[in-house]
This record gives sequence, structure tokens and C-alpha cells, in this order.
Amino acid sequence: MTRLVVFLCLALFLGACTSRRVTPNRDSRRAIDTIYKEQVMLVQPRIDSLCSHVYDSVYAVAVDSILDERQEEMNVLLK
Repeated sequence: MTRLVVFLCLALFLGACTSRRVTPNRDSRRAIDTIYKEQVMLVQPRIDSLCSHVYDSVYAVAVDSILDERQEEMNVLLK
């Protein structure tokens, strides 16, 4: 019984394969665009929170490293 189910699933998956090229039309492109926009809107709050977290943690380090480089440049000029 299990082998029969596996065989049927395998046949279904292999039967779904096609070699013909699919060209989207205006309606399918509109549907794709709508789905994409909806998914982006769902993920946007998470992306924004990640950006603010990274900004808070990386910004201070970046500013400190830039200031250190400028201080070293000034020290080299003063010597």
C-alpha cells in the first residue's frame, strides 16, 4: 500500500514536469505583481526591525572606527 502511494506521488510529480516555455501574459503579470507586493508588505515590518537593530549596533562601531582612522591620520601629519 505504501509503495503504491509513493509510486502515485512520484508519477504525479514527474507528470507535472514540462519542457514548454511559459510566457506570462498581462493578467498573470498583474497577479504576480499583486502577490509580490502583498508578500513584501507582510515582511516589511520584520525587515525594518532588523534594519534598526543593525543600525543601532553597527553605527557606533562604524563611527568609532572612522574617528580612529582620522585620528591616526592627524597623528601621522603631526609627526
